[in-house]
Amino acid sequence: MKQHNKKHPLLFALPALAALVFGSIGTTNAFAEDASLDFVPENVSLVKTDALLDVSSESPDRQAEVQFRGGTDGWAIIGGQAYPSEIGLTGNAVHQGNGVWKVKSEAKISVADRDVPLELKGKAVNGKLRLHGTGTLDDGDSFRVILRGHYAPVHDQPGEFVLDFSTAKIQNMENGFRIPLSQNGIVFVEPVVPEVDDFADLETDLNIEE
Repeated sequence: MKQHNKKHPLLFALPALAALVFGSIGTTNAFAEDASLDFVPENVSLVKTDALLDVSSESPDRQAEVQFRGGTDGWAIIGGQAYPSEIGLTGNAVHQGNGVWKVKSEAKISVADRDVPLELKGKAVNGKLRLHGTGTLDDGDSFRVILRGHYAPVHDQPGEFVLDFSTAKIQNMENGFRIPLSQNGIVFVEPVVPEVDDFADLETDLNIEE
């Protein structure tokens, strides 16, 4: 009985000790936003900007818009085994204001030796990207794709963005079967230049008056 009582102080001390240890680990996390990053190169600003807006070409009567192409590759986990997988992307992003971009893309999902086309829609906000879409397999089953991750411009490579989907999956809508995906890659972004009607442009330039 006495031995049992002696263990109580230690048991009560363990939660406090764990909080102290893990708390100190959290405050020294090198990837925390307020951490002191000694390995950051000189003359590099840590202030985040709207990278897509920097690439786009704005006009007074049209929202900023960019087009992109590229994709990701990695793995699809099926039955506890990893199979090669790719996602091809080609689409546009239109600026909605306040750092929000509406994204629409034609995509091709490849898992092992199977390819399925589909359309993806979503939003890009401050370096975070969310896309989703539905498609149909060869056997008629419908499926859903959910992609969530981050994007960032590659240093000293104008228009080149790294893309990483930290949460990605394919779900069969008929039986609920899910395939987790591990994907990252590169997309190339360029501004969409507004098309001007030749006749209207010519009429404006000549300033025709009746």
